[in-house]
Amino acid sequence: MARASKKVIFLDIDGVMNSHDTCTDHELGLVSWLDARNIAILNEIAQATGAVVVVSSTWRLTMPFAELCATFAAAGCVAEVLDVTPDIDARQRDLEIQAWLVAQAEPPSRYVILDDDRDMPALPEKLVKTCPSRGLSRGDISAVLALLGD
Repeated sequence: MARASKKVIFLDIDGVMNSHDTCTDHELGLVSWLDARNIAILNEIAQATGAVVVVSSTWRLTMPFAELCATFAAAGCVAEVLDVTPDIDARQRDLEIQAWLVAQAEPPSRYVILDDDRDMPALPEKLVKTCPSRGLSRGDISAVLALLGD
């Protein structure tokens, strides 16, 4: 089990760390799908709050954790990728996030969920829903900081 952090960003990838315009050639790999603009905004949030990343994207099911971490680092991400959520039911990502939270000896004091296509019925107050055509944008920062702030 990964070490707990006081602040966590549960992170989807497609539609959050990229957009429909980022890359259409799936053979180029995930690195090309991590848009530098979205990475820069994630870095800004992580540096302002000290939050770490827990990947909730379905990419966690097809890519080994070490490779996910290396991919984010290669894309310029400075946020620590701490862990991934458990595989329970990808259609109910909020339940996977809840399971991760329950499994922590010290749950985070604050967290936010960044996703573009899930409503998170069990955790709606923690969701910042991004626009899939832009991904994580400057317009999302204030909502994220409000959830992660002290």
